[in-house]
Amino acid sequence: MQRTAVIDLGSNTSRLVIYEHDPGRNFRLVDEVREVVRLREGMGASQTLRAAAIDRALHALKMYRVLCDAVGVDELIATATSAVRDATNRDSFIARVQAEAGISLRLLSGEEEGYYGALGAINGVGICDGFVVDMGGGSAQVVEVRNGEPARAHSARLGALHIAETYLGFDAGKPGAVKKLTQQVRELLENEFAWFKAYDGAELAAIGGTVRNLASIAQAEDNYPLDSVDRYILAGSDVTGLGNRLWQMSAEERRKLNGLQVDRADIIHAGALVYSLLLEHSGFDRIIVSQQGLREGLFYEKFLAGQARPVISDLRELSPLSMARNFRQDTRHTQHVAKLCLRMFDDLQELHRLADAFRQLLWAAALIHDIGVSIGYDSHHLYSSYIVLNSLLPGYTPRERVLIGLLARYHRSRGTPKAGEFASLFEPGDEDALTVLAGILRICEYLERGRRQVIPDVRCHFDRELGWVQIEALADGDARMELWDAGRNVGLLAAGLGMEVEIVEGVWAANGVSAIDTDP
Repeated sequence: MQRTAVIDLGSNTSRLVIYEHDPGRNFRLVDEVREVVRLREGMGASQTLRAAAIDRALHALKMYRVLCDAVGVDELIATATSAVRDATNRDSFIARVQAEAGISLRLLSGEEEGYYGALGAINGVGICDGFVVDMGGGSAQVVEVRNGEPARAHSARLGALHIAETYLGFDAGKPGAVKKLTQQVRELLENEFAWFKAYDGAELAAIGGTVRNLASIAQAEDNYPLDSVDRYILAGSDVTGLGNRLWQMSAEERRKLNGLQVDRADIIHAGALVYSLLLEHSGFDRIIVSQQGLREGLFYEKFLAGQARPVISDLRELSPLSMARNFRQDTRHTQHVAKLCLRMFDDLQELHRLADAFRQLLWAAALIHDIGVSIGYDSHHLYSSYIVLNSLLPGYTPRERVLIGLLARYHRSRGTPKAGEFASLFEPGDEDALTVLAGILRICEYLERGRRQVIPDVRCHFDRELGWVQIEALADGDARMELWDAGRNVGLLAAGLGMEVEIVEGVWAANGVSAIDTDP
């Protein structure tokens, strides 16, 4: 395993992330540090980095260097963006960072900043066509996405810190200042971003601290059940409402808002106004929030270095596989359970009539249902569910992540699945589907009770009129333990299908369907 660290020295905030990874196979975030540096503060028309801002940035970077050395980072990638890019004294600042912190800063152009931010979003939320907006402290980038790859990009000085400092101030705004800002931003968008328009099939994703905080405020006001903004759908009406409301509040009033990071209270109103104007201009009515952005984009270029392009070819496949590998799962067991689950899902399609999207959720849950064993065997179903619900699972929506987490929760004989606190995320029919899927996963888990693949495959037979389903477990050896335990756990599937379910032993033929590869 390798360890790669990425430093993003922004105009408002600096961040360090450290990833442990096996290139192309799996990765996990092992540490993250965030420090507000306000590097752009006080630059003014002279565009000169001020002494206090330089000291704050150097202090943060020196801390990051110490941490990277302490945890044994193999490679450090450090970048600077808008504030340093615009600074007249940038060369001396970069040289000082090298001399005092031992860090070589890579200065990104606006287009490069947009490219890496879009790359993070593409590999995070799976956007294929549309746009990615990255608003930082100094600038905002709009990047077109075509066929799952970043295309043209443009950067403008529309960052939240810059807008607050230049137009609105850090406290309650004045109507005249808001009117002037609105007019100038509209003109800029018409002149420089005429191509940024919604079209059929296009999606709009956004990254950065401003949109994450706007999403957190909206979630708090809506009692959203997950503690994550990743792939949260931020309604355009919410953005417009916040844009109209926040500038009229004092910074002290904004600090009291649930969901808002306190250190953003003096600039969030500026970012909200700009986002509302971006939506007005483009015609989009919602934003997909990506928790992954510039730092992750830089990491993915390293993680996927062996590929023709730094884009995960099948995000919904790699994410569960990566999670399973990170928790050192018995992949022979989990992938065999997944194989049995898919066979049963397909054989019973005529009865449950669930869409193929549920098939993939069942597969993902089968791969990661045992990750909680890394904490402890007792209650590992609860640990597995907790990990899924509190981790990123790139490519899956919050609703899908909840369904996968609940499937992991109920894969053991511990009650009937319920939406519970996550009911607001469910769609009609989800709770019934959850019962069927958990019933399938539970039976297949026990058919693989000995973790020895003694039941290579299953076949399902049923009679709708007489109301029974028979699961024929094709055994290749003594499978009495598996048959006994699975037979005790047919009740959930029976309830989901509304039919009697029985398990019978069959004989595995040598020319039958072979087990799947153990670790693709």
